[in-house]
Amino acid sequence: MNYIIKPAATLFFTAVIVIAAVSYAYNITLEPIERQARRTRETAMMAVLPQASDFRLKQSREPSGSIVAVYEGFANGSFADGNFADGALVGFVVELSPVGYGGNIDLMVGISARDEKITGVRILRHNETPGLGALAAREGFYRRFDNKPLVPLTVVRSSPGEYEIAAITASTITTRAVTNAVNEAIEWYKSALEGGGR
Repeated sequence: MNYIIKPAATLFFTAVIVIAAVSYAYNITLEPIERQARRTRETAMMAVLPQASDFRLKQSREPSGSIVAVYEGFANGSFADGNFADGALVGFVVELSPVGYGGNIDLMVGISARDEKITGVRILRHNETPGLGALAAREGFYRRFDNKPLVPLTVVRSSPGEYEIAAITASTITTRAVTNAVNEAIEWYKSALEGGGR
């Protein structure tokens, strides 16, 4: 009987020690990871809606679709164009998580309330194929959305028009996922405008 109890007790105490060590490491690293995620999110919000410097959560977790959260962007101080009073609503940042080729693509879309145009797109996290879909996280791709009007955008393989986005070569799925997310942000904005949600 001793030959069963001793190994079982050793295994049990080893498991307890390992679980305690993993739990301790998790608790130590959790706060710095969350702090870095907040910093990344704030930097992305300022990049996609540069006229704003103060962001407030408007809503989170849509019941359907890929919208994760919507933030209102407010002016804080004066800007170069001088058209925003301190505290004025300048636009919205929509955080989305559509499914791409390699899994979810976490991204943000900025929408100007004054110009009613897309002010920027930034990808926060993705698992797309390196050298192909991963190119969506580069400035050359997300700049394709800058100053686009708030109408449904379509993906084309070459020579994009005003309402079209040129696909990344060999990464049409990734391009469509990002473009569909931008279209979803546009749809949210239009429905919020019609419903008086602004």
